Amino acid sequence: MSTTVKGVIARSEGAEVELVDVVVPEPGANDVIVSVQACGVCHTDLAYRDGGISDDYPFLLGHEAAGVVE
Repeated sequence: MSTTVKGVIARSEGAEVELVDVVVPEPGANDVIVSVQACGVCHTDLAYRDGGISDDYPFLLGHEAAGVVE
């Protein structure tokens, strides 16, 4: 059974971001599952969204996560 979580996605340069459901893949042998409790969106995420760092769209914003390893 697949698990889904909410994520914020940027689909193109400068576009409004969207809140979407994201399917979480099954963990591999050396992976852990982290129950994310909070995730920050900083200026780096906004620079990606605005095309200042990369133009590899779409991508999920947020890389400053804090959570509990299950």
